[in-house]
Amino acid sequence: MTDYKEEQANEIEALQSIYPEEFIETGQDPWEFEITILPESSGDDDEDEQISVILAFKFGPTYPDAEPEMTVSSSENLSEEAIESMLEMLMQTATENLGMVMVFTLVSAVQELLNEKRDEGKRQRQREKEEREEAARKAAEAPIFSGTAVTVETFNAWQIKFLAEKKGPQVQVEETQGKLTGRQLFERDASLSQSDMRFLQDFEEDVEVIESAEPSDVAVDESLFQDIGDLDLDDDELN
Repeated sequence: MTDYKEEQANEIEALQSIYPEEFIETGQDPWEFEITILPESSGDDDEDEQISVILAFKFGPTYPDAEPEMTVSSSENLSEEAIESMLEMLMQTATENLGMVMVFTLVSAVQELLNEKRDEGKRQRQREKEEREEAARKAAEAPIFSGTAVTVETFNAWQIKFLAEKKGPQVQVEETQGKLTGRQLFERDASLSQSDMRFLQDFEEDVEVIESAEPSDVAVDESLFQDIGDLDLDDDELN
């Protein structure tokens, strides 16, 4: 016949040795106690989000042939959904270990769950950090790539301003026709005025040559001056 009280007392003694700081006895008949559970050390605990849970156990008269009562006394950085999932996992594990002392197995399963939650939180914080760094990088690079969109109108305005600054006086463009005036053309290209001067000089030279020519130097086609009487014209054509 199984001596449940002795078996329970032996397990309590073992748990006190395994968890000297985490184990707190709250009753003996029946046995009641709490165990504070933390994730295993990851080596960078200063950067880890603190996660913990305090499990309360109560042995029934036939434990370990029956599951112990288990509740969560308190928790840190665990959602209600995570706690409910944890209790479901504990009940399933207890059922699988009926007939054997099981508190150490149950506590180890919870600690493994907390390890996963810690690592998940660490990955999430790393993703958020990278997203913040990426956002900061894009914000820093934004002025380099930002500017006014180039259109035909903005390019024409820029070109006029550029040419005006390069050549001197500002060139004004007729908005209605989109063409330069004659004066603006002369201001932009001095060769236009020089070509007109050459044209006037050439014209004056031609006039001087014609005026200085002797009548005998001019060839005349006398056939153009026939006597009208020699022409065979009808009366209708004369009239």
